[in-house]
Amino acid sequence: MKVGDLITLSHGPRQHFKITSKTALLVKKLPRSDRYEYDWLVLADGRFIGLGRQLEDSEKILSESR
Repeated sequence: MKVGDLITLSHGPRQHFKITSKTALLVKKLPRSDRYEYDWLVLADGRFIGLGRQLEDSEKILSESR
């Protein structure tokens, strides 16, 4: 996954953040100071939301950026 990719969002983050869209755009990697290295800033429902990098294991890429 890389910045600019359009991904699906699973039920968990959609429910937690009250997101109605089933897709999100990866905007930026947000650095962390622990072993997880980074989180993702995504754009969904016209909002910027920080999601853990675990989404890389559970979400599907719909459209890859070049």
